[in-house]
Amino acid sequence: MKESTTNSPAAGWVVAITGAIIVGYLFSTNGDPKPFEVYNFINTGLCLWMPLMILMLVLRLEPSEFGLTIGDSKTGFRWSFVLWLLMLIPVIVASFRPEFRTEYLTEKLSQFLQGVGPVYNGLFVNKKSLLYYELSMGFYMFCWEFFFRGYLLFGLKRLLKNDHWAVILQTIPFALLHWSWQAGASKPGLEILGSIPAGIALGYFALKTRSCVYGFLTHWAVSATLDVLLLLHVYR
Repeated sequence: MKESTTNSPAAGWVVAITGAIIVGYLFSTNGDPKPFEVYNFINTGLCLWMPLMILMLVLRLEPSEFGLTIGDSKTGFRWSFVLWLLMLIPVIVASFRPEFRTEYLTEKLSQFLQGVGPVYNGLFVNKKSLLYYELSMGFYMFCWEFFFRGYLLFGLKRLLKNDHWAVILQTIPFALLHWSWQAGASKPGLEILGSIPAGIALGYFALKTRSCVYGFLTHWAVSATLDVLLLLHVYR
C-alpha cells in the first residue's frame, strides 16, 4: 500500500460511521459481567484489529496515516514522562479513595494475589500473574489509544478539516465508555470526569507527535502506577 497524498473526506466518513458502530456496541456490552480475558478479547478486537482491517483492506490506507507510527519520538518520549509526572499527585490521591480501591484492588488486582480472601490481610503478590495482568492491560490500552487517538482522531480530522473539533469529538465517546447505566459497571466518578480533560490532552498530544504511541505510554504508566500504589496499601 502506498501512503495517500490526499485527505479525502470519504475515508473520514467511513471512520466516523464504523467508529460510531464500534462505540455503540462497546457501550451496550462492556457493562455485562464477563471474564477478564473475554472483555479484553472483545475490546482489543474491535479497537485494533477491526479498524486495521478497515484501513488496510477497505480504504487501502496506511495505518501510519492514522497514528500507528513512531512519529516525533523526541517530543513524544519527553512529554509522555512530563504527563506521567503531572498525574502522580492525582493518582496518589485516587489510591486512597475507597471507590478506586474497590474498582481496581478488590475487584481486579485481588485476582493476582496469592491466596483468595480479603485483600487487606497482607497477602503475597503472585508476580507472574500480576505481570500477565499488566501486560494484558497494556495491550488493551494500546488498542484503546489507537482507536481513539489514532483511528477516530485522524479519521475525523480528514472529515472535519479541523484539529480542534476532531479532538473534541473523539473525546466524547472516550469519556462515555468510562460510564455505564448498569449498576456497578461504571468507573469511579472522578475517573469519568478526569477522562474528559485526559481525552483532550491525549488528542492534542497525538496530533503534535503524529502518533498514538506516546499517549499509550502515558496511559499505561499512569494505570500501572495506580496498581503499584494500591498494592503497597495491602502491605502497609
